[in-house]
Amino acid sequence: MSGRRNWIVGLDIGGTFTDVFMLDPNSGRTIRYKSLTTGAHPARGAMSALMGAIERAGASLAQIRVVLHATTLVANSIIERQGAVTALVTTSGFRDLLTIGREKKYDIYDLSIEKAPPLVPPNLCFEVSERIAADGRVITPIENLSLMKVVDDISNSDTETVAICLLHSYANSVHERRVAEMLREHLPGIEVSVSSELVPEMREYERATSTTANAYVLPMIKRYLAELREHLSAGDVTAPLLIMLSSGGVASADLVRRFPIRICESGPAAGAVTASSVGRLIDEPRILSFDMGGTTAKACLVNDFAPTVATEFEVARMYRFKKGSGLPLHVPSVDLIEIGAGGGSIARVDKLKLLKIGPDSVGSEPGPACYGRGGVAPTVTDADLVLGYLGVDSFLGGQMSLDLAKARQAIVDHVAKPLGLSTVQAARGVYDIVNENMANAARIYTVERGHDPTVYTLVAFGGAGPVHAYGVAKRLGIKRIVVPQSAGVGSALGLHLAPRTYHLARTYVSALNEVDLQKVGQIFEEMTKEAVELLQSVDTNVRDITFYRTADMRYCGQRKEISVPLPEYTHGKGIEDLIREAFEVQYKSVYRRIHETNEIEVLTWRLIASGPPIVEPEDLPKPIASKGSRALIGRRPMLFRDWEEPRECPVYRRDRLAPGHSVRGPAAIEETESTIIFGPEARAVVDQYGNVQINIETKGEGVGG
Repeated sequence: MSGRRNWIVGLDIGGTFTDVFMLDPNSGRTIRYKSLTTGAHPARGAMSALMGAIERAGASLAQIRVVLHATTLVANSIIERQGAVTALVTTSGFRDLLTIGREKKYDIYDLSIEKAPPLVPPNLCFEVSERIAADGRVITPIENLSLMKVVDDISNSDTETVAICLLHSYANSVHERRVAEMLREHLPGIEVSVSSELVPEMREYERATSTTANAYVLPMIKRYLAELREHLSAGDVTAPLLIMLSSGGVASADLVRRFPIRICESGPAAGAVTASSVGRLIDEPRILSFDMGGTTAKACLVNDFAPTVATEFEVARMYRFKKGSGLPLHVPSVDLIEIGAGGGSIARVDKLKLLKIGPDSVGSEPGPACYGRGGVAPTVTDADLVLGYLGVDSFLGGQMSLDLAKARQAIVDHVAKPLGLSTVQAARGVYDIVNENMANAARIYTVERGHDPTVYTLVAFGGAGPVHAYGVAKRLGIKRIVVPQSAGVGSALGLHLAPRTYHLARTYVSALNEVDLQKVGQIFEEMTKEAVELLQSVDTNVRDITFYRTADMRYCGQRKEISVPLPEYTHGKGIEDLIREAFEVQYKSVYRRIHETNEIEVLTWRLIASGPPIVEPEDLPKPIASKGSRALIGRRPMLFRDWEEPRECPVYRRDRLAPGHSVRGPAAIEETESTIIFGPEARAVVDQYGNVQINIETKGEGVGG
C-alpha cells in the first residue's frame, strides 16, 4: 500500500443518506459509498461513511489529499428550530424589526395566514442608542451607558449567541464594530455575528434575518466542524477540509466557522455543479438539474453551462411552494427550488379520500418500511419497490436488502385499502402523484424565470432521481434525460468539480450619472484584496483567479433591481456609457422594454472571484465496461403507465454497458447507488463519458411514465 496522499474525497451528508465519492487522479480509480445518515451524531456518521469508502478502496485515511464536504445541517437546524438561544442587538426604536418584517402577506386570500416565526424572541431583542444615516454619516454617536445596559441584559439571560444589526451599518460599520468589541470583551463565552461583516448590503429586514440565522447556527456548526476535524485527526487525516458554499464554490472551514449561513444550501449546490459539468461535457447549455434524494427533491436551471446564482433565498417556509412564507436569507446561493418529495416521503389518504405525498419524511431512522428498521408508514421508496423499479437484493449494490413484504403491507394498510385499489395500483398512484407534484413545481419554476422547460435536457441524480426522472420528464414534455456516472452520489461528485469561489458585495447607492467612479474603484480594490486572501487560504494561485463584476441596478423609483454584468474595469473615460448600455441590454432581456427618459440607479456592487476546481470534468475517468460480462443480468416484473398488470422487463448492470451500448425500454439499469428506470417509449445510449442518455418519443399530450 502506497503512503502517497493521492485520494480526493467528496463527503455529502443528506437527510437520509451520507454519500462519499473518492477519486485518485493518478490511477483514475473512483470509489462510491453510501450509508444511512446518523442524525444525532452527524460527524460520527460522516466518519463511518468515510471509513467504509476507504476500506472499499483498500487505502488508509493518511492517503487522503483533500476532504471536500457538503451538509444539510444548517438548513435542518433552522427548519427544525434546533439552533442556539440567540439575541439581537439593534438600533433604538427597531427592536420589533424581525416581527414586523415586510408587512406583506404571501397569500392575500388566506385569512388565517401563518408567518414564519423569527429565530429571536421579542424578549431577547435589545436596543442600543445610536444612529447612522444612509450615506454613512454618524447622526447619533453610540451611547456607552446604553451599550453597557445591553451587555448586562444579555449576560443575565440564557443567550448563547448574539446577532448585531444596526441601522445602515452597511454604509458605516463603526458602531457595529464597537458593539461586537464590547460583547467579546465582557461576554467571551458568547458567539457574535456582525451584519456588516456577513451582509454589507442595504435592506434592514433581510440583513437582520440573515445575521440572526448565522448566529442561530454558529455554535452548532463550530462544534460539528471541531468534532469532524477531531475524528479526521484521530485517523491521521492531515488533509485540508474544504466546505461547499450555497453559491456553488468551495471555501475553507475557517470561513464557514465565521459565516455558517453561507452553507445553508450546501449539498443541493454541489448537485447543481454536477449538472452544469455534465452540460459542458455533452455541449448542452440548457440543463434542468433534478436531484432527488431520500428526503427532498431539488431543481435548478443551468444556462450557458453555469447554474444561476441568486443573492437571496428563503428557508423554513411555512408552506413549501409559497414564496414569502419563509425566512429570507440575503446570501449568495444557487437558485434552487424544492420541487417535491424524496424517497422517504410519506404517502397518506386524507379525509377527502385524496392521496397525498409528504412533505414529512421518515428520514433514515426508522426509514421506509422496506428498510426493515421498524418503519411502518408507506413511502415513495416502498412504492418504487412494489412497482419493481428497485431490486430486493441489489439495493446499494447488495449492501442492504429490502423487505418487499413489509413494503407491500405498508401500501396495502395505508393506501390500497382506504382507496379500494389493488396493491400495485396504489403503488402506481404514489409514483404518479409524486412525479406530477415535482413536474408541476419544476414547470412553474422554469416559466417564472422566462424559460420553456421542453427545450431543456433533464440531468438526474441522487439516490431516487434516476428512478423518477422518466416520469417527471414525460410530464414536462422533456425529450432527453442524462444520468451521469456516479449519479447516486451526484452531490459528492459535484464537490470535486466545484471551483474555489467567493462572492463579495458592497452597497453604494447613487444615480448612474452621479456615481463616483473613483469610489467604485476603491470598493472593487478592497473586495479584490479580500477575495485573493480568501482564495489563497485554500491553495489557489493568484494567477489562476478570475474576477467577474456585476452591479444591482434599477430605474429610480423601482423597488426591485436586476443584476448587470460590468466591464472588466470600472473607471476611465466612457465607463458610465458602457454600464448604461449593459443595464439596458439586461433590462430589456428581462422586461422586453426600456425607459429611455428614466434615471438609472446603482445600489450594490458585487465581485465573484473564482479559482479552478479541484478536478476538471474532462479529467474524470472514462468508463470501461467489465470485459467478458453480460450487461443483461435478469428480469423482474415492473408496471408502467397504461399497463393493467406488471410485466417482465430486462434489468442491466450499468458497469457492464460500454460507450455506444444502446438499450430499448422498458428497462432498469442498476448501479450500486441508484437505478435508472425508463419506459416503453424510450431508448438509452451510453455516451463516451459514461453518461446514460435517454431519448423519449413523446406521444399525445406527453403525460406518462
